[in-house]
Amino acid sequence: MAFFYERSERHPFEGRRMTHLDYIVSRVVLQAKLPGNKRRCEVAKELRAHLDDLAEEVRSQGYDSEAAARIVGMRFGEPQEIATAFASVYAPERWARRILQATILLAASTIAVALVLSAVQSVAAVCTAGSILSTLRDIYQELVGFGMITAGYCSLYAGERLFPSSLARAVLPSVSLGLCFSALFAWLIPQHAALPVVAFACAASARLLQGFEIPFIWFAGTALPLLIGWALFGRLLPGWEFPWFVWFSLTISCKALQEIVRLFERAFVQDLA
Repeated sequence: MAFFYERSERHPFEGRRMTHLDYIVSRVVLQAKLPGNKRRCEVAKELRAHLDDLAEEVRSQGYDSEAAARIVGMRFGEPQEIATAFASVYAPERWARRILQATILLAASTIAVALVLSAVQSVAAVCTAGSILSTLRDIYQELVGFGMITAGYCSLYAGERLFPSSLARAVLPSVSLGLCFSALFAWLIPQHAALPVVAFACAASARLLQGFEIPFIWFAGTALPLLIGWALFGRLLPGWEFPWFVWFSLTISCKALQEIVRLFERAFVQDLA
């Protein structure tokens, strides 16, 4: 299953033979959850300079290089403890970067969904001899729909990032958020709650199935929740039986979101590692 993306990280000592001191630095840097490749390289250089100073001091006392490396390792301490200390120091910066990145992803995703749905609705209005302005009649409902599609897709993606080794745990953020939205809409707008909740489920299930290496299987991710919603609640839109137009719009939106996520991961690949 390809749904969990491999995390790419540049090794601090790539391209050179790793010594015992390099290994110590590498363990600290890889476990410290440092924010960004630049910060990792800076910390690696500082640690290596500190270890080199210790090694030079030990060698000046008559020890050979192998013994000096062992003594430096004992004086330096456990790499895990050092890494934990670094993680604590850089935690505010790490979380600030992640919040900024999440904001960028959500904003770009919402804009992409809005552009796709607006374009599809405009084409449909022209093809049916309707007015493009009629698509703006329920603008508030449209905005809610944009947000729900983005929330469904990105919540599943967030689960993938948080729990890269467990599919069951990866879906938990999406399921929890979906239940919260269901309760909220059932309380605020019970007569119109079905469509935004179904849109959320469609986007989340499409993201889930996009991870399987079976061409076009994710089309079912947008179709199945719509089919279930149609069976349970009847017409989700006035004048429509099964909402083929909604399914088509959601499917194109999820494809656009897939490309947005790919661009996001390429842009922030080192920070996501």
